[in-house]
Amino acid sequence: MNGNLEGRLVVAWERVASALEGLHEETKRAGKRFWPEPGQQREAVLTRVETEEDRAKKRLGLADESIPINEWLDIGDTGEEYIGERTAQWLRDHPKENKEAKIVDAGSEASGKQDAPSPKKTKSKA
Repeated sequence: MNGNLEGRLVVAWERVASALEGLHEETKRAGKRFWPEPGQQREAVLTRVETEEDRAKKRLGLADESIPINEWLDIGDTGEEYIGERTAQWLRDHPKENKEAKIVDAGSEASGKQDAPSPKKTKSKA
């Protein structure tokens, strides 16, 4: 190789290097536009719409969220569905109509489970 050819090759490689450097800078700028660096994280703020239950608690002075709903309604923890005094009395007064119904009084244990009613005997019309 002669000196003139080597000089031209050096100049050509310098131009290729500067072009690649420019291309690198351009892709870096485009990348920042599409994928910006994440900023400092902020504390999450949770909000919700106030419900009727929340408004009722505030009126009664029970706005503390740590109070369980059963305690707030004074139902107690029976583990069974509370049906009320009047309904329980009606079920006791009409046992034939409601043999499978469970009666749970406030503060008392559930009554024992009764057997399923037997089929009624009917007279045939034939």
